[in-house]
Amino acid sequence: MLLAATCSMTVQAATYHVSRLTGDLHIPVDAEVVPGFEDKIFIAQLGGVASDGTDGDPITKSEGRIVVYDRNTGAVDYDNPFLVINDTSLVDPYGVPEVGLFSMAFHPEFQTNGKLYVNAAVNHTGPAPTVDSRVSPFKTVVREYTVDVNNPALPVTGSRTILTLDQPAANHNGSWIGFNPHESAQGIHNLYITQGDGGDQHDPFNYAQNPNNWYGTVMRVDVDGDDFAGDADKNYAIPADNPYADGVDGAPEVWAWGLRNPWRASFDSANGDMYIGDVGQGWYEEVNLIPAGTSGQNFGWRLREGTVATPTGGVGGPSRSAVDPIYAYLHFGRPGANPDFAGNSVTGGVLYRGPIQELDGRYIFADNVFGQIWSFDPANPLGTVQNMNSLFTPDEGQIFGVTSFDLDENGNLLIVDGAGGLYTLLANAALTLTVNRETGEMTFNNFTGDPAAIKSYQLTSSVGAIGVTELTPVTGNYDASPGGDGSIDATGDWQILSGPSDPFVFEEGAIGAAPTFADQQGFQLSAAGGWIPSPNEDLVLTVTLGDGTVVPASVEYIGNDGVPYVAGDIDFDGEVSFSDWVVFNDNHLTDIAGMSPAASYGHGDLDGDGDNDFDDFRLFQQLFDSANGAGAFAKAIGVVPEPSSLLIGSVAILAVVSRPQRRVSFDGLLA
Repeated sequence: MLLAATCSMTVQAATYHVSRLTGDLHIPVDAEVVPGFEDKIFIAQLGGVASDGTDGDPITKSEGRIVVYDRNTGAVDYDNPFLVINDTSLVDPYGVPEVGLFSMAFHPEFQTNGKLYVNAAVNHTGPAPTVDSRVSPFKTVVREYTVDVNNPALPVTGSRTILTLDQPAANHNGSWIGFNPHESAQGIHNLYITQGDGGDQHDPFNYAQNPNNWYGTVMRVDVDGDDFAGDADKNYAIPADNPYADGVDGAPEVWAWGLRNPWRASFDSANGDMYIGDVGQGWYEEVNLIPAGTSGQNFGWRLREGTVATPTGGVGGPSRSAVDPIYAYLHFGRPGANPDFAGNSVTGGVLYRGPIQELDGRYIFADNVFGQIWSFDPANPLGTVQNMNSLFTPDEGQIFGVTSFDLDENGNLLIVDGAGGLYTLLANAALTLTVNRETGEMTFNNFTGDPAAIKSYQLTSSVGAIGVTELTPVTGNYDASPGGDGSIDATGDWQILSGPSDPFVFEEGAIGAAPTFADQQGFQLSAAGGWIPSPNEDLVLTVTLGDGTVVPASVEYIGNDGVPYVAGDIDFDGEVSFSDWVVFNDNHLTDIAGMSPAASYGHGDLDGDGDNDFDDFRLFQQLFDSANGAGAFAKAIGVVPEPSSLLIGSVAILAVVSRPQRRVSFDGLLA
């Protein structure tokens, strides 16, 4: 069963975060985002567990099915699944969900041909056949479905069988299917299929060491062709470059062999390398590699487990040209096992090539039973492996046991939790709001260097930088002109679309859509065109990302032709110094009414109330000491010309009314 494992740490990564998209799925095992349909995430639910089905709940149906997560609404319509496998087998004698819908793959040209493929355990249509000496409980089927891509509901219009395999036992059926993106880019549509060794312990019929059968192999077939026109259960062609295409030394469909129970495989989008997670017997879990341009590997099972002769069952020994895994880890409790790098059931992962720079080129994988998540650099797996549990702590819920890793159209990692959750790994938004104090111009800068979906933002001020009439706080989705009508709505999403070489573009558009709206550089968030400067630099900007996560943005101030502004720097030279005191003292209690907010500030109006009075003096003193050290202002006025008599009187009054026996607090005086 899928067991829970509590993460030992809850430290969040500095540059990325994990966000839960939904937590109501029923044993999800796969997720896919398809070009042309990026507003949907297709999710394969295993089904096949009789105790969870036939209860009337549309979520926990017993059939394997594909449901759709709507990225616009954040919901899954369980009442209208995308696809239902009506003949999903319910045989589950081991109490382990190794029946049902295992995997799905969309044809690289799905946008035009509407073809997708599933790998599932289904019931026999007649009497169960006998395989070796065992009665087959069900068969594995790879099936092609065709949907009408011109109909928004994507209704199924037809199906056919690609291939079937009678299973001699009810376990080791965790098949995976997928296309190699490098082949797809060349118009080659070979479907890769992983098969378990036929089940039971220690591969009793030694299938995995026999490439003439399909058990314990990676298969590769061309779904665009048909070399078996007379066989309704074989609708594929044999690729000419398969290692045993002639059928002499192995089955023509076999691409690699010597596997036990491969659970999840993937291709590196950069070079086409294939990674396979293979579940071990009793000592080791392993990750295997088929480098691009190679095939025919024997990964050693049943003779070898991990990098050693199989320690149990009396079947270990030397194998014919066995290829060691690139990484193997011990089961919990075995001598030498490190709890941070041990487990019992590997989930093969993906080679990350997404927007998070520090993860680029790392292979991310997991252990399903003990809830571990790891990553390593394939160039040096043992030397770079890292436990990612604390870094992958989600913003909501808990990841119990990963059943699949996938990537969306932007390379963002999708994490499928068999306990019912779908999560995504996203880069934190590196947003900066730059405020020109003199003009009121505000500029959003994206220093992430990668697209980041923005749903809304909120700009607030605690002491008056935003006036009720002068500058309207924006909470929502601002539809900026040109291209927009200036309204604030709840549906149109923001999206930062700038790249590393041009980090100053902030455009509005639907998530995943091409930019069509205005450049927001220099956008003034003002309903009436007015601006009130914040003498205390109190503007706070928060941004809601496309996944609903709220993150803070930094706010920077400029003035004096771009010189960075420092609170209290009223002469705009970039620092708070004696020269600012001179300006302040010269303008204390003078008439500055009618000046612009920026000019008023330059005459000592630090609190923005239109004058330079005693409150401004106390504020200046605080700012001076903050910039130059405690007591710096007192030292400064001891060597500079005395302030005006009124100012000296104010200081004296402050000394009197601030005595403890008067019970007038400092804060109360300023209020």
